[in-house]
Order: sequence, then C-alpha cells, then structure tokens
Amino acid sequence: MADWKKHYNDHLVTMEQAAKAINTGDTIWMGSTLCVPDAFMDKLGDRVDEIKDITLMANMYLNPNKVLMDPSYKKSFHVISMFANVLERMADQGKSIDFHSAPYGDMVAAVTDVYKANVVAVEVCPPDEDGNFNCGILGTNFTPNILRSGGIEKKIAVVNKHQPKAHGSDSVTKYPVTMFDYIVEDHHDIPSLPVTEPTEFDKQIAGHIMPYISDGDTVQIGMGGLGNQIAKDLITKKDLRIFTEIGTDAMIDLVEAGVVKDIRMAGAFGSKELYIWLGERSDVVTLLDVFDVITPSAVAKVDNLVAINATFMIDLTGQACSEAQGLRQYSGVGGSYAFTAGAPKAKNGRSFLCLRSTYTDKSGVTHSNIVSALPEGSIVTTPRYLPQYIVTEYGVADVYLKSNKDRINALLKISHPDFREQLKEQAIARGLMGEDDFK
Repeated sequence: MADWKKHYNDHLVTMEQAAKAINTGDTIWMGSTLCVPDAFMDKLGDRVDEIKDITLMANMYLNPNKVLMDPSYKKSFHVISMFANVLERMADQGKSIDFHSAPYGDMVAAVTDVYKANVVAVEVCPPDEDGNFNCGILGTNFTPNILRSGGIEKKIAVVNKHQPKAHGSDSVTKYPVTMFDYIVEDHHDIPSLPVTEPTEFDKQIAGHIMPYISDGDTVQIGMGGLGNQIAKDLITKKDLRIFTEIGTDAMIDLVEAGVVKDIRMAGAFGSKELYIWLGERSDVVTLLDVFDVITPSAVAKVDNLVAINATFMIDLTGQACSEAQGLRQYSGVGGSYAFTAGAPKAKNGRSFLCLRSTYTDKSGVTHSNIVSALPEGSIVTTPRYLPQYIVTEYGVADVYLKSNKDRINALLKISHPDFREQLKEQAIARGLMGEDDFK
C-alpha cells in the first residue's frame, strides 16, 4: 500500500470527529462557494455550547446551514463572508453574518495576516493515483496560498466525489493527501446556478460595447444577464481569449464555435452541464490562483484586454457603487476593482463599467442611477479616478483621466434624458459646474 493510502486510512474520521478537532479561539478558512463544507459547519454548530470565539471565513456560502442563518449562534461563531449572495443577504437581515470589504487580491492577506487563520477545512475531489486531492473548480483562487502561508495548524479535507475537477498547474490544483490531518468523506451533489436571461437593457448595453472589441482580443466578462449577452454577441468575433475571475455557461458556445481558443480563470460557477464540460476541456481551460488573475498588476500584464463589469450607481465625478445598495451589502468587491484598475494599464487595454440609467423603487417612482452626489452612507467600490468607460443603454462615456467638468459632461450624455436637466441644475447648485460649462 502506498504511503499516501495509509495516511488516508489512518486519518479518515467522521464529520463529528473532525468538528471536535476545533478548539475555542480557532479561525477557520472554509474555501469558496462549491468548496465550502456545509455539513462540517453544521456539526460545528452542534458544539455551540462547548466552544467559543470561533471565526469562520469563506468566499460565499451557498447552503442555509444553521450557523449561517440563526443569529443565536453568534455567541460562539463569527461568520465572515467575502462575497454576498441571496442567502447571505437573508442572513444579514438577522445580523448573523459579517461582510469583508477587501478586493479579492487582498483576501489571502486578510485571512492569513489579519485574522491569522490557523485551520483550513475545505471540500476536495477524491485523490488521484499519485496521492493528490484535486482542489475543485473553486478551490484554486485562495486556498492554495492560504495552505502555504505557514500559519495553518490543522488541515481538514472533506472528500466529495461530485466536486468538479480543476485543470491547471499542480501547485494550484493539487493538494497532497499527506498534507491533511483529518479526512472526511461526504459525497453529495453540489449547487448549480441557473442561467440568467439578458434583459433589454443588457442587450442595449452590450451593443454599445461590441464596437470596442476586436478580433484577437482577450475578454473579461462576469456572471448574470449582461455577461451572458456579451458572450452571445461575441459569437461574431474571431480568435478571442478569455481571462476572467469566474467561468460561466455562456463561455461554452464560444469555445465550441471556435471563437475562443483559451480560457484562464480563477474559478467557475454555473450549471451541472458547465461542470461536466470543464472536466472535458482541459485543452482549453486553465485554473489560476488569485494572484495570477484578480490583482491589478496581473490584469495589467494581459495585452488587448477588454474588462467588462457592472455597477449599481455612479456620481457625476465618477465614483461607482458596485457592491452595496446604500449601506446594505449586496455582493462584494470581488474582482471588479482589479479589472477596472488594471485593464487601462494593459497594452491596448479597455475597461467598461456598466449600469442601467435608472431604477424604479418599490413605490413605482423612477430614479436616476447617475447622480450628482451619492446618497449619504453609500459604499464606494471604485474611486472616481479609476473608471475608463461608463456604459448605459444610452451610450458610452469615456471618463478616463478626464477633468471633473469633462467627466461630468460625458456622464450627462449617457444619463436618462428625463433626468439630464435635473442633473445639470444639481451640478450647478453643488458648485461642480458653471452654467456655461456644459457642452
């Protein structure tokens, strides 16, 4: 029997036994989305009266376990999310969760240097014949660097045969079985994400961006309706590459049609069909860690990069709110900051921040998403000096390295026509513009 097999069998424990390895004061990194071991988190919850001051950190939780959703567990558990989804927004209503605001490129340092994680507990694929766990398609971004940080005292692998395998370098995708102190088997289906259909606004915004994308470019697109529409429109292009934070279903057709030759990404999230396809296309898909994808410096090294991201609201000076609605967390910084800051620095790079020109509140009143000043308490994701192109259904505004007045004039032209005069009046009243400064 190979040494790794002996190690596997000797360290194989139940979920309850793995949970009992956690001590008061431990800080646990639990991976990203598909790799978060929810059953382990539930078993930790069973010890709520035994252990205290436990910090749980993960990049988006996908299942409504009791520690996440029930605020009574706060007496023992400090649950931190790096990126909010619908469950975490629900948990926030009960104040059972805390949010982290760092860009993804700083997340490893937050986990290892600031919170000083001493435990890693993540789901992995079953070991290969050489005795390595595959980290799974959402295991490459942060976990390899956290495991190598030197401060991890306990390593717990939860083996799930349904985890989709990641393709990339061994240093990013493989963990030696012998690295882990506790091994648990917990085979269960993993969450999938339905494809979001584009809205008419998404179609109009995508149409404005297409003339800026050339054959041979490298494209970064995100999840959701806009990303899916961008992918649909790219079908007419040639010889594209994708360099992105998250791979999605929309990329399958681009590869199969021969439009995209290469995908480099830090993870993937979508349908079960996507997971199967990724496992079959190691010739095209490469998983990278966070430092090779989601930092401004990594992005700036990618020639001919077109980065496309969404935002909720922007003021006339260019400050963009992309992660929260007011003070309520909606998503997270994610990779938006890195791509917005890095793409304009790349050779022939272009960066787009996209938003609808208006929104309608619960009372049926329509408001402009381009405002003269952000509402009090608004969380700014992107400082005003970083955006390059701002896009609404009314067009594209080039605001990069522009003066305040030139930036304001550009943004007014893509605001909703019903609000342009009001925005001009507000800009004058706030001292941003003189009456003769408008073009």
